[in-house]
Amino acid sequence: MIDQTKSRLGFRSCLYMVVAGFWLVSGMMTAMAKSDPLDASLKAALQATMIRFIDNASDDEGGFRYIDRESGVLITAYPGVIHPKIIPVGDDYFLCIDMLAANGTRRLVDFLVREGREGWMVVDVIIDRRDLVKKALACMIGIYKPFTSSG
Repeated sequence: MIDQTKSRLGFRSCLYMVVAGFWLVSGMMTAMAKSDPLDASLKAALQATMIRFIDNASDDEGGFRYIDRESGVLITAYPGVIHPKIIPVGDDYFLCIDMLAANGTRRLVDFLVREGREGWMVVDVIIDRRDLVKKALACMIGIYKPFTSSG
């Protein structure tokens, strides 16, 4: 029981370190290129919200379980690379992370984050359905800008 708690705390600490690193890099990049409309503290808060959601929904080994929408199979995936691009859509934001299924298959996982009465929260998770994200963006902002291969 203690080993699982230590493992869980280690995973959480690692994720928070990633967010802190992202925040520092974002701050430097923002200072270098002022064209980004999101400030570093907002980016850090959004990324931390996504990471907390993943952490709270994951098992003790860090596996994030979800039901595949086509097959109905329960799949476990593990967090990978957090995409630095955050897409504002009105008062909401799309964030993305790569996750790896146990069989090594890469999954693109998009999170819709919104500020609620008690702070930032994840309100939708879209797994491996970039086509759906594009449709949602087209409907939500009335214009469509294609995603690049970097997400």
